[in-house]
Amino acid sequence: MRAEEQTSKHLLLAVIATVFSVAMNLMTVFMGWELWVIPLMAAGCLSVWVLHIGRIGSGTLYESLCAGLLLLEYFFYSVHETSLFDIPNIAGILVFSLFILNRKWILHAMFALYVLALLYHTLVLHTITPAMELHDALRLGLGMVVVLGGTSLARYWINKRNAQWKWYENVLAELETVGKQNAVFLSNVSHELRTPINMVIGISEVALGKDPPKDIRSDLMSIEMAGKRLSSQINNMMDYTEIVAGTLIPAKEEYMITSVLNDVITTTALQTNRQHLELVFDIDPKVPAALVGDAEKISHVLKILVENSVKFTEEGGVNVRIGYRQEAYGMNLIIDIHDTGIGMTDAQLVKMYDDFYQADTGSSRFAGGLGLGLPIARGLLDAMGGFIHFDSKRKQGLHAHIVIPQGVVDQRPCIVLPHADKLCIGCYFKPDKYASDEVRGYYDGLILSLIKGLNIQGYQAHNFEGLLKLQRSYELTHVFIAQPEYEENPAYYEELAETKSVIVIAEREFVLNSGSRLLVIHKPFSALSVANLLNGEMGERGFMEDQAAGRRPFTCIGVRALAVDDEEMNLVVAKGVLGSYGIDVDTCLSGREAVARCEKIPYDIVFLDHMMPGFDGVETLKRIREIRGGVYQDLPIIALTANTVSGAREMFRSEGFTEFVPKPIERSVLERVLRKALPKSCIRYSAKPTKQDVSKEEETAAPEKEEEDRGLAEAPEAAQPKADFGASPYGRLSEAGINVKLGLDYCAGEEAFYGEMLQLFCDQCADKQAEIVSLYESGDWGEYAVKVHALKSTSLTIGAEALSAQAKALELAGKQGDADYIREHHPALLRSYTELCEQIAAI
Repeated sequence: MRAEEQTSKHLLLAVIATVFSVAMNLMTVFMGWELWVIPLMAAGCLSVWVLHIGRIGSGTLYESLCAGLLLLEYFFYSVHETSLFDIPNIAGILVFSLFILNRKWILHAMFALYVLALLYHTLVLHTITPAMELHDALRLGLGMVVVLGGTSLARYWINKRNAQWKWYENVLAELETVGKQNAVFLSNVSHELRTPINMVIGISEVALGKDPPKDIRSDLMSIEMAGKRLSSQINNMMDYTEIVAGTLIPAKEEYMITSVLNDVITTTALQTNRQHLELVFDIDPKVPAALVGDAEKISHVLKILVENSVKFTEEGGVNVRIGYRQEAYGMNLIIDIHDTGIGMTDAQLVKMYDDFYQADTGSSRFAGGLGLGLPIARGLLDAMGGFIHFDSKRKQGLHAHIVIPQGVVDQRPCIVLPHADKLCIGCYFKPDKYASDEVRGYYDGLILSLIKGLNIQGYQAHNFEGLLKLQRSYELTHVFIAQPEYEENPAYYEELAETKSVIVIAEREFVLNSGSRLLVIHKPFSALSVANLLNGEMGERGFMEDQAAGRRPFTCIGVRALAVDDEEMNLVVAKGVLGSYGIDVDTCLSGREAVARCEKIPYDIVFLDHMMPGFDGVETLKRIREIRGGVYQDLPIIALTANTVSGAREMFRSEGFTEFVPKPIERSVLERVLRKALPKSCIRYSAKPTKQDVSKEEETAAPEKEEEDRGLAEAPEAAQPKADFGASPYGRLSEAGINVKLGLDYCAGEEAFYGEMLQLFCDQCADKQAEIVSLYESGDWGEYAVKVHALKSTSLTIGAEALSAQAKALELAGKQGDADYIREHHPALLRSYTELCEQIAAI
């Protein structure tokens, strides 16, 4: 549709053309002119309205049609003997009417028609002759001056307007350039800060793993928390630069909205240190189970906004409500976030959409931050085709309303209770214990939503007598009570638990006695936690097993995999990590060899490097798919790549890959891909989570999302064991600029494996340098980019982030054919590579 301003202008043109046409038709009838012209003018006028109402054709076509119709009617009026002295009046009307189109050719055409009409009057009609009376000649001359002057004046203002617009465009271009320069600066700063911050976090975590004294442990935890906070700000800067650069590409993949909400709940619970705030997460049970969109970006937006609400709310609470509205293209996901915080004025609401804006900027600011959260959230929503609207009043909290268009894969409800008709729930919460009516409304709204959405019999009591009355009146199966209500009379509820399920909604640190029959749902309170509990007790849909699946270690016994990479070190890592899951792994160094192996051996899954000399990943993929008439069409083929930019998943899927795993391989990402790509029969979980898994779950702030079961909250991914790397070699490696924590993570936390990687990295140094130098001297920048790409990946595998960053810059230059940059920075890369290998060898 045309822009609103342009549509208004076109409507005005249609009205002008209609009025002018009606006037010309009336003149034709009264003056007895050629009547056959009337149908032509009516047809032209009708065409104008058809194009306008139907929005047919381009704006230029529509404007040209209107102008042409008016000019032809003007010429028709001008060539009649009785209209000679009135031509300038009509010309003046047209000049000011068509001036809005800002087209000089229209003015020139009108003036040319005026001259042509004068010639027609002179040569054909003979109304202009030397024998004209003086007053007629003066009238004619004045008309000529008016037409010429009006045309010239309109032409002058069009030139002036065009010059002004050009100036505005230049200023806008300069502002965009400055904005992009700021984004580049932020990106560079982020990259420079990332390495030392990762070292701070890594050193803190390794030191904490050595069981230091209590006082030192407290200090180390403070250092680690500060490092993670700074790391989060750096990530925000990276997201912001991607939004400004316009490179943000939303994914379109199937996901479960319950997984997104569970991720936000878990992250919020682990990061929020304000125990007194009431956090309530509600979802309409009828929201479709499986949607199509970008789950990661939706989760990021929610985390930003919830964190923002928590940050500016001193007392009361925060409520997140997820609903939906059916649309022709699928549905609109509707998210409302309310808080009881400090709120904002109308002036602040207008400014809050600006980058880096913070409502509280004084020296005693209520909360920290860079002011990038809301611009990032808005940028992510814009990329997904959604929008956000804020509503607030000072000291009365903030309301964020979000709408995101999504596709729908499965229309079934996201939360289902198979035996809802057998349930009868009683809820006992004292309303007077909450400081604000809003918080009472949050809890009442969640309970009402679940009761209606799941078709459950449910009743509320606001005092103890009311609870007793509910028990006498109804056959309750479950009783939900708050922690203060339980603490008032614990003996009664323990006795009640002998015949009914009694659930306590409690703070995080609350623990029941060992012999208690009660169940506990720890805050934050959510519809998912209630549904999970009810589903688990009813024994339907494998709730307890599915809930634990995300945190339990698993194996893939009987699975045969092929790992393909032109870099031997990457293959060693892939074989070591995949082998830890019981997978039988074959390896090869080229795409051509991979195709030959697949022709002989039936593999269950293939891990394929994306960037290789000869057959690259895409070419290898296509050839594997074509083997024996397409026998491998459904084979899971996973792209191994260092390309993790926005839209990478969509790009690889469009090429035919099943999924992609960034290099160096991260265990959490790999486990998600294995569970998604392999048949469920190939995944075998151990009996229970390991001790390290449970410990890590308590510490981690951002668990990996799982999309295994509709309507059930998922738990964090299996954690990596912390290796007790000796203090002396660890310190020396850190001094050499190596992030040991990162390297250990990529090697599954196994110190011996990490040592092998370091040794292999050093052993390959001479050969790899010779290959890079040979390609540099030959000027084959395409193959040069491939080799430094491999160095980028292997360097990051051992934690050499600085060397990896150098290789990445040269890889980009090689892809772009930037020989000057390569010649300038190639020697520095070789020096860094040599020095690092010498230091590692010495250690």
